[in-house]
Amino acid sequence: MNVSWRQLSAYVLLLVTIPAATVLAERPTAPKLLPEATLAFVRVPDSRELVKRFQETSMGRIGQDEQVRPLVGQLYSSVAEAFAQVEDEVGLPLDQILALPQGEVCLAVTAPPSGPPAVVLFFEAGEQLPAVQKLLDRVDELAEQDGSVKSTESVGDAKVIIYTPNGGDPVCYFEREGTIVVSTNVDQAKAILTAWDGNLPKDSQTLADNRKFSTIMNRCLVSKDDPPQLTWFVDPIRLAKVLGRGNATAQVGLALLPALGLDGLQGIGGSATMATEDFDSVTHLHVLIDEPRMGVLQALAVTSGDCTPEAWVPNDAATYMTLHFDVERSLASATNLYNSLRGEEALQNLIKRSISEPLELDFEKDLLGASAGRFTYLSWIEKPIQLGSQANVFGAALKDKDAFKKVLDKLTTRYGENLEKTAFGATPYWLIKAETPRQRAIEASQEGNRVRLDIRPPQPCFAIVGDYLLFSDHPGALEHCIATSGDSSRSLAEDLEYKLIASKIKRQPGGSAPGMISFNRPEEGMRMLYDLAQAENTRQFLSSRAEESPFIKNVNKAMSDNPLPPFSVIAQYLAPGGGFLSSDETGFHYATFQMKRK
Repeated sequence: MNVSWRQLSAYVLLLVTIPAATVLAERPTAPKLLPEATLAFVRVPDSRELVKRFQETSMGRIGQDEQVRPLVGQLYSSVAEAFAQVEDEVGLPLDQILALPQGEVCLAVTAPPSGPPAVVLFFEAGEQLPAVQKLLDRVDELAEQDGSVKSTESVGDAKVIIYTPNGGDPVCYFEREGTIVVSTNVDQAKAILTAWDGNLPKDSQTLADNRKFSTIMNRCLVSKDDPPQLTWFVDPIRLAKVLGRGNATAQVGLALLPALGLDGLQGIGGSATMATEDFDSVTHLHVLIDEPRMGVLQALAVTSGDCTPEAWVPNDAATYMTLHFDVERSLASATNLYNSLRGEEALQNLIKRSISEPLELDFEKDLLGASAGRFTYLSWIEKPIQLGSQANVFGAALKDKDAFKKVLDKLTTRYGENLEKTAFGATPYWLIKAETPRQRAIEASQEGNRVRLDIRPPQPCFAIVGDYLLFSDHPGALEHCIATSGDSSRSLAEDLEYKLIASKIKRQPGGSAPGMISFNRPEEGMRMLYDLAQAENTRQFLSSRAEESPFIKNVNKAMSDNPLPPFSVIAQYLAPGGGFLSSDETGFHYATFQMKRK
């Protein structure tokens, strides 16, 4: 197998970041060692805690269920068997590699004073350090075979091992207190050791001192007593500036950031916390924005409003999301921005040429002006289950449905040859005749199949239902929404699970007046996958492909040897969830959660 030492070391380092295990050592954590100018960062504070918490989540509990565990075990054995093909190159079997992480794992991109960004990896090995050393010895052998020059530099009591490939940039690592630190920049590795010793110059700061980072991390905490199992952070503007060093085209783009208002984007970050007292999982995402917002950021005009599901939203929806957005303010901001770059009336003229004249409508009055500023999406699983059974419905609230009906009549008359008018009960709707790219792809993929899978192709359609213009990719879903609109007992707004999630959202910081909320039932999505896996033609399809793909062969054998239990066994672990988006003086905050089945 012809693998360069750099390829192999990157592969090994990727594998060892897979979480597995032990208590954190008493040493400075990565945020207190990385420089303030850290551009991107993802961190698992304690890999053992991450694994422990995952095992307590719904997916972890499903995998450990006595009726599911044999299938999971056989699938893992197949993966381990496939990994055995590269075991000699790596130096350790898969199970030992998975057992390597013994605490903090962190991958970061930093900004040296000059040159390209540096990649830094922290990997706490603890008691597994001897096994990690085997990997490093293997890297050493391959580096020598590759003709790389190996050297060593001392920083305090630590030795920095440096590999310099022929014509390439050096890569280095050091070990201290059971932690391996790898860097693509030798000076960065030395600076980390200096911070580790507490000898940073007085004017130097670490990532922990970075205001953007600390603000985002504070907003993404679930509880001070229960820190997240994963955190991440990106400084997009700073990252773009470092990547653009010495690139004239990039510098021109960066010069446009203030004009676009994007220089106000200070940072993006988030966290994931699993198996809390009340929730199966909680995730946060925060977009830090300077005030006042300008340009593009000002055009993201999220507002707050009533998020109660509309009368047409069915109580068996798999997912539901509704958003309040000030389209007129957004257009005004976009117009000012575009015209400042392209000239007076530039956007108005573009809209006139591209939309208003071809449609013979007034874009701002007839289309944009018709919007009431609320937009809703839902997914629904159409029975019987087939590939393509998930249907999607998009709804836009109308200010005046009667006025918009005249606009719609004009459009349907103009494009009548591409539409087919039909009705469900007293509600008319239109099917779009045009063949979609997905339909063509489905038909092409079925040509020559020994076993043909049952696929429900999409069929775009639209209608006015109540005060909404609805679009769907399946007529069955649109008809289901029409039927629901006439029967309040079938509405999601009356569903007890939805009411529970809505009450949980209101209790969260920023959840009392959100700009968007979401609701989901993972049970519905899992049921669709379960039914597809159990379908006879799916099994026949896997069997017919088994000899062509070792992966499919192993999956097919595992499912044959270990039949899935009744769906009720899986469903007992799944609970509904939700989320919300809010906008405040610090930016946008998005949070999602799944409830826990007791």
